[in-house]
Amino acid sequence: DYITKPFDIEELRLRVQNAIARAERESLTDAQSGLPSGKLIEDQLRKIIRNDDWAFIDLRLNNFEPFKEVYGFIAASDVLRYTGMLIGEVLDQYGTDFDFIGHAGGNNFVIITKIERSSEIQTQIKKKFNETIPTHYNFVDRQQGYISTNNDKGDSIRHPLMTISTGIVSPKTNQFADIREITEMAAEARRMDIS
Repeated sequence: DYITKPFDIEELRLRVQNAIARAERESLTDAQSGLPSGKLIEDQLRKIIRNDDWAFIDLRLNNFEPFKEVYGFIAASDVLRYTGMLIGEVLDQYGTDFDFIGHAGGNNFVIITKIERSSEIQTQIKKKFNETIPTHYNFVDRQQGYISTNNDKGDSIRHPLMTISTGIVSPKTNQFADIREITEMAAEARRMDIS
């Protein structure tokens, strides 16, 4: 944006305010997925923590970094956008108007939904992700079921195709002192997900 000389101070003030507002808005969403991130996720958690009819689902893409190393950052960005869209489609089909999707950064996503819908949402996301993610790999990698990278010593390492791990927490199964505990317990539940 530019202003020609001589410039009107009021116009300059308004343009600066608009630029600041636009920058703040853009920093609240993830640039790759377009989903809410950071502060917006925290705000949603603060809204729900004192209620008792919600579930928080923590999702992580497994073997994402080797995929990014082999296929590059453009393909990795495509996978992140795709995952966000897939989660949105599952929530459209199995969720409620209450639901919230966020991109916590990197290969982590979060969902806030109703307790009674959380298990089905978790199941459907995993099912659809595992069925469709192989299309992001080339034919050879899909057929062999893994990709190879080299470690620092030059040794070849096999990495399975990407999967998605999930962890669910809710006030029915846990008690939370603050929003940090929600995310920590959900991350712990996700780490226990080996399916």
